[in-house]
Amino acid sequence: MDNKRVPEEDELVQAIQQLKVDHPEWGIKSIHSHITQDRQDWQVSDKRIKKLMQSAGLTGSPGAGNSTAAPALDASVVKSGVEDDPSVPVSYINPKLDIQAVAPKVEARMVDNVTGKGMFAATDIAKDEILFTETPLVFFPPWEGFNLARSGNACGLCCKPFMTAMRVGARCKHCDMAYCSKQCLSTALETFHQLECTGLNPAMGDYMNHCAKENWQAAMVVARIYAHLILAQQRGELDAVLLNYDAFATVNQAERQAKETEWIFMEHPTRELWTKSRKLLNKALNPPPKKCRITKPLPPALAKSLFDDEDTFLNYLGKFNINNQNGGLYMIHSHINHNCHPNVAIEYNPTARSQYKLMVRAIRDIAKDEQLFESYVNPRWDKETRQNYLAKSYLFDCKCDRCETDGPLTDELRRGLRLRQE
Repeated sequence: MDNKRVPEEDELVQAIQQLKVDHPEWGIKSIHSHITQDRQDWQVSDKRIKKLMQSAGLTGSPGAGNSTAAPALDASVVKSGVEDDPSVPVSYINPKLDIQAVAPKVEARMVDNVTGKGMFAATDIAKDEILFTETPLVFFPPWEGFNLARSGNACGLCCKPFMTAMRVGARCKHCDMAYCSKQCLSTALETFHQLECTGLNPAMGDYMNHCAKENWQAAMVVARIYAHLILAQQRGELDAVLLNYDAFATVNQAERQAKETEWIFMEHPTRELWTKSRKLLNKALNPPPKKCRITKPLPPALAKSLFDDEDTFLNYLGKFNINNQNGGLYMIHSHINHNCHPNVAIEYNPTARSQYKLMVRAIRDIAKDEQLFESYVNPRWDKETRQNYLAKSYLFDCKCDRCETDGPLTDELRRGLRLRQE
């Protein structure tokens, strides 16, 4: 206790801003709790946190009493999409998302009604500069990672494998799921684990086993989104969380799969799978068991939308599938569009041994006002393979310069992306 110090205002504000970017739905109590856990050498009161958050305009969070299924938007917010074509994803720039706080060299702009939003350089950016790092709004790892976590060999949130010498930082007292740190346990409990814990909610075990049998990552993400909304309602932060999810590009999963040539044969069994999945999810979460201690039910309109409307389930499936970055939905990263000759790369800190927190690196010099692009595909693929994959998975025809000229994978691009020689 004697070793604690009172942090300077600038460093405390910076810590608060980073947490608000990573978790915009968190209020004063959540921010204070995580700062005291993360910085045990700091002496910080909740009153000081409240004062700084109010002065920085970081306490604004719409109330949770809204009875609608989606948060109300200001009339000035522009949504993308084409009225007569439901296969064109709908997105908008979240007016509450403070991108500048974590990524001051970039800014979000709407491109057009088909492309939707994009990310642009707000200033000149140097090659190899890290533009920002980001943790996901929701995350479910590939199944091999989750199976490691279920067996106690990896963190239940970030899926960092445990080394023999340093096993576990914290555990859930109900199901024994292990976490690499108290922060990971706290984040998991606040966003999904209180409802996903099979010790509290045995029906979630049936849903997880169902998804595991199908090797179905997207359906597990939808369950975690539903859990996140239910838990956000308990903290009075529902509208803020809904706004974060709603801003991601969204397309109905049925629209995505209707583009596949085999859909005519697969539609019936696929719809049966969706129906079975929704029944299992309803059994687990509608309503949650008393042991989960959910005291504030969702607004009736939202609950009806989540649990009675198949399209809501399919919209969240589609939302994940077109924004998925290694199992996560990242609010800032989701603004970056595709180009087969990108100017940024999505990477992970190799020392972290986890693909939970991403970073965006410039692979060449980028001029102010230039749009940032990553590659959604393997850049080694030929034009036909790239275009077929993009049309099927992301529902657009790529017309970038490399596709238009059928250009090769240049040595410059290979070096920029740090690809190994074949």
